[in-house]
Amino acid sequence: MKTFMKKILSRRLLFILSLVATIFFGFVMFELQILPLKYYIPLMIVLLIFVVSLYFGEKDKHDRHPVRVTFLKLVNIILAVALVFGGLSGMKGSDLLAAITGGGDQTVEMDVVVLKSSAFESLKDLKGKPFGGNTAMDAINVNKCETIIEDEIGNIDVTQLTTYANVISALEKNQISAMIVKAVDLESFDDIEKGFNEKIKIIKKIDIKIPSVSANSAKVTKEPFHILISGTDKEGPIGTFALSDVNMIATINPVTKQVFLTSIPRDYFVDIVGMDGVSGKDKLTHSAKGGMQCTIQTIENFMGIKFNYYAKFNFTSFMNVVDALGGITVNVPKYRVVGRDDGVFVTKKGKYTIKPGENHFNAKQALSFVRERKAFVEGDTIRGKNQMLMLKAILKKCTSATIITKMDGVFESLKDSFETNMTSQEIKSLINMQVDDMSSWDVQSYHLDGDPSQRTKTLATVGDVTKVNPNGMFITIPDQTSIDQAKQYIQSVMNGEIIKVKDE
Repeated sequence: MKTFMKKILSRRLLFILSLVATIFFGFVMFELQILPLKYYIPLMIVLLIFVVSLYFGEKDKHDRHPVRVTFLKLVNIILAVALVFGGLSGMKGSDLLAAITGGGDQTVEMDVVVLKSSAFESLKDLKGKPFGGNTAMDAINVNKCETIIEDEIGNIDVTQLTTYANVISALEKNQISAMIVKAVDLESFDDIEKGFNEKIKIIKKIDIKIPSVSANSAKVTKEPFHILISGTDKEGPIGTFALSDVNMIATINPVTKQVFLTSIPRDYFVDIVGMDGVSGKDKLTHSAKGGMQCTIQTIENFMGIKFNYYAKFNFTSFMNVVDALGGITVNVPKYRVVGRDDGVFVTKKGKYTIKPGENHFNAKQALSFVRERKAFVEGDTIRGKNQMLMLKAILKKCTSATIITKMDGVFESLKDSFETNMTSQEIKSLINMQVDDMSSWDVQSYHLDGDPSQRTKTLATVGDVTKVNPNGMFITIPDQTSIDQAKQYIQSVMNGEIIKVKDE
């Protein structure tokens, strides 16, 4: 046994082990391309010199003291293990980066719904029975579902209805046996008829794929570009369809090291384009029903810009990034709070007390902070501003030098909660640039204003058919002055000018 251990711990074998570990680490770092050559080459030279020094240091005939030899062997082993661990962590980070980049298909859940009192339990029970769907709002997805259902039970007849109120009525009067509806719309049917969701059951879920959005590639380290930041608090895979609670324009100038965030209220009443033939005005958040491309085109039209990329995140799980970064400090303004005049408020979720000024949040506290709205006199408007404050703080910490030691944890936390159509190479280029110059970034933000007190029953139109919500819904009427101001800021950043937002 002693002879075996002596061979394992021999100077030559340990040297080979350390050399292989160094080469492995160097190869992974070179493939990652996040370390500039001016750092990579000296690092590799130092590592190789150190490995060789350990080898010859143990060979020194003039100083073969057992304690010294044992110490050098221990250092050799620790170095080899550290390099292998570092290389494996780099490979893991690269895999995670590849998983969140390049875009992805979005999955829209469509449900086949019947009355709970009916005898229908599966699609096969509906063979030869009439179906119905709101083809005015969701013609494309209803038609796709029709094809999928026919593949399973043969030809079906789908009654084309123009409002969800008509669909509900047709189902309750047994004019149709089942309705085909988008899951996210089904959640709001109780607003049309109170308690309706208690009367129904879902007998089939059908996932419809919406193709990914192609990027309008830019030289991300040399020229300014725009990213649409879209966020939802719906749980589940990032590709799961959901309405977006967060819509921001990130205008990034890598030359001046300035980022400008423009936050748009989710209920902004704007012209929606590209959504199953729907035209006219609707809430911005409803543009998500047509996929990311619909939201992109809608914002491009009223803001007069062209997006290069999008970044989509799930706010609930994205908050794990906060913990990966060691927490986030946010300077909370003194808001008008319901029932108080000192600006202090308690979040509904988690019951956290938040005071004006600097607050250090962990993930749970951060999520409670960005979801709170009922504590404020201005409600959802303040929630939008707080979401922007949080993203601004996260972005600022991610562009600091400390990110290097936390990169692996950040990538891991993003795995299931983030997606972008930027390539992994573009992100690596940005990281490489940041490591190269270690410059600090200036992050400015601006929130588009509007009147959130308006209520409407009429939304977008399809041909001569008008979408109607009989109970009405709150909308935010855009303030053109704030839109024009945001456009000026955006253009200034694109032109390489350093801006300072007046009302920041």
